Amino acid sequence: MAAIIGITPDIETTKWNLDREFRNTRNWKVTKPFTSKKEASDWEVKKAEELKVKTVKQKIDTKRLRVEWRGFYFEHDGHK
Repeated sequence: MAAIIGITPDIETTKWNLDREFRNTRNWKVTKPFTSKKEASDWEVKKAEELKVKTVKQKIDTKRLRVEWRGFYFEHDGHK
């Protein structure tokens, strides 16, 4: 079983994109909003090291106002 974590300002779009990139995505877990992108990035680094998993970078334009960063985790069966 492979797992991935990451951070995103838009979990719905991120999940939609990753469902198309990876086979059989499952067991999605999403954090509560972080207070800043730095706090989210710090969580991502710490959690990836703790769980020994890879991270995936978000591909969403973050120039919007009032971006709300969240962390996420999911399991998958590899790239499509």
